[in-house]
Amino acid sequence: MKCRKMMLGIGVGMCVLLFTSAFSLAIEPGKLLMETVDKGFIVLKNPSLGGVEKTQERRQALWKEISFVFNFEEMSKRALGQHWKKRSSEEKKEFVELFTNILKDAYIGKTDTYNGEKIVLLREKQDSEYAVVQTKFVTKNGTEIAVDYSMLNNGGEWKIYDVVIEGVSMINNYRSQFYNILLKSPYETLVKRMKEKKTEGETATAAK
Repeated sequence: MKCRKMMLGIGVGMCVLLFTSAFSLAIEPGKLLMETVDKGFIVLKNPSLGGVEKTQERRQALWKEISFVFNFEEMSKRALGQHWKKRSSEEKKEFVELFTNILKDAYIGKTDTYNGEKIVLLREKQDSEYAVVQTKFVTKNGTEIAVDYSMLNNGGEWKIYDVVIEGVSMINNYRSQFYNILLKSPYETLVKRMKEKKTEGETATAAK
């Protein structure tokens, strides 16, 4: 039951996370999150973007809305952990691109299953550099999922660098996966697998 709830949380949580746009980034993080939720709803409810035949177009529209609100370099740095410092500038750039594609392919498809869930802002904690926005997602059948957004003040703009669903950090989860690979294999093997994942995602998207 807990596992099923977690998977549901990932779907719903990432769905609403994808609604956060690049606009009005100077406002408080909690207000930013809630105000931009409606912008995502507009994309998903747009009749001209509905249906399986419009899947790619709909996902592209969502990605255009949300990509600028994420700090993908910070997410990549935290996901790679201690191995980040060992990488050259070119390797870091490549890793950020590959990891960004993995996040996009893994989660943007979750928005296809949106079915009228409700989002409630609970509270936010912040200082000058970091903020945590705590929210609750309520599904149509009443299931509640806790989703916290960790945000970083990047030059006056609040950007997301982690999402914690029911106490489980998305970035920590990826870091664990990457570490398991790097314990047994060189860095080049990790990059190769990430490239294969990217190709798989592109193939799956093209088939829609």
